[in-house]
Amino acid sequence: MVSKTLDDYNRMRDFSATAEPPAKRRGRSTKTAHALQFCIQKHDASRLHYDFRLELDGALKSWAVPKGPCLDPKAKRLAVHVEDHPLDYATFEGTIPEGHYGAGDVIVWDRGVWIPQGDPHEAYEKGRLKFELQGEKLSGLWNLVRTHMPGRQEQWFLIKHQDEAARPESEYDVVQAEPDSVLSDRTLVPKRRGKVRITHPDRVIDASSGTTKRQLADYYASVAEFILPELAERPVALVRAPDGIAGELFFQKNAERLAIPGITRLDKSVTGHPVMIINNPEALIGAVQMSAVELHTWNATTVDLDKPDRFVLDLDPDPALPWKSMVEATQLTLSVLDELGLKAFLKTSGGKGIHVVVPLTRKLGWDEVKGFSHAIVSHMAKLVPDRFSAVSGPKNRVGRIFIDYLRNGLGATTICAYAARTREGLPVSVPIFREEVAELKGANLWNVHNVHERLAEVGHGPWADLKKTRQGITAEMRRRIGMKKVGK
Repeated sequence: MVSKTLDDYNRMRDFSATAEPPAKRRGRSTKTAHALQFCIQKHDASRLHYDFRLELDGALKSWAVPKGPCLDPKAKRLAVHVEDHPLDYATFEGTIPEGHYGAGDVIVWDRGVWIPQGDPHEAYEKGRLKFELQGEKLSGLWNLVRTHMPGRQEQWFLIKHQDEAARPESEYDVVQAEPDSVLSDRTLVPKRRGKVRITHPDRVIDASSGTTKRQLADYYASVAEFILPELAERPVALVRAPDGIAGELFFQKNAERLAIPGITRLDKSVTGHPVMIINNPEALIGAVQMSAVELHTWNATTVDLDKPDRFVLDLDPDPALPWKSMVEATQLTLSVLDELGLKAFLKTSGGKGIHVVVPLTRKLGWDEVKGFSHAIVSHMAKLVPDRFSAVSGPKNRVGRIFIDYLRNGLGATTICAYAARTREGLPVSVPIFREEVAELKGANLWNVHNVHERLAEVGHGPWADLKKTRQGITAEMRRRIGMKKVGK
């Protein structure tokens, strides 16, 4: 029978479309002693990463390592535990087709045998594996250590042990020095993902982190798979920082005087004022070339710009409030929406707050949707007046959280998911699971330098069902939050 641990592997793949080997039924396993194989596959999927695999109990235990292995014992490389793979996978090279799990190119970057130091089953259960690698590229002693970091998948660290095979990262980076396959003459050229020429690439945008314009462009190129579906067909506004985020910022809603290749422009006759739309990697990176840092989107798409397909509640706290107040406020907001029968999705703002996104079928106009969102906020402010304010302005939210519904009008915008913010460290607005809210320590945890570890762990998971959600605002919902009937 197929090992239970390999069921997930088979379930996640369509073997009529992908050349990856299926996990086959095996006869009774023999206890014959044999060398245990390891392999590391270089995988240019949504992001270039390295899949580290160790043979144990007839399968390859597998971890996704975003940055790849490092020979420096001081470097702890995140390793996200993923589903087991069949032993035949150790020699798989090829292309996983678009639209399938793990789509992208795969090569075998290293392979050989691994020698556990002690009982490997006991060590794996305890989450502290120590072993020797005898590979084409990697050798010496290594450690795989399970962490207690929260997440939907186990997060481990891959760490080189201090021995003769260890080398400082500043002196030698093995993934850069030896990029190619050990099985074939294949190499991976990471997808350009829309990179265009960036002028002044070394200009520092954020002095606190030393982040340059080139690094920001690289960030947006690397998350294009995630951010482009959020930008698709939505009018967008840019926050530009020509002199870095400490200088003057410009909020720009139209593309006039901006030479952005690949951008879509709509004239005033469509929306009442000219707008721009970013539908491709070329336009995304072109916006960065024009000094854009933030990207803000409408709540409607070009399918019908008169009818929103969502509304957003922006929980904006008094800066003096502790974070736990934001956690409680988010949970209360979700409870109210649950009671109304509306499914909601969450993201961090990248600042101090949480954004609650409620998808809608396109039926009502802007005024009706904004009016409904205003009524929800007023209802909550009446229910819990010591926690919530329905009125904007600092003096109205002292010790409270203003639930901003003003983003739901025609032409109003909200920071796009996966977009950077013009704040120190360049934090990013990131979708989250509602179950994670209680564990979060802030709304600016992820930034352009560390969000890839998050994306490697959860992928599109938090918002996987958003576009599939079909729901609308009903008369019963209006009644329950105290809205007066509107005469026809």
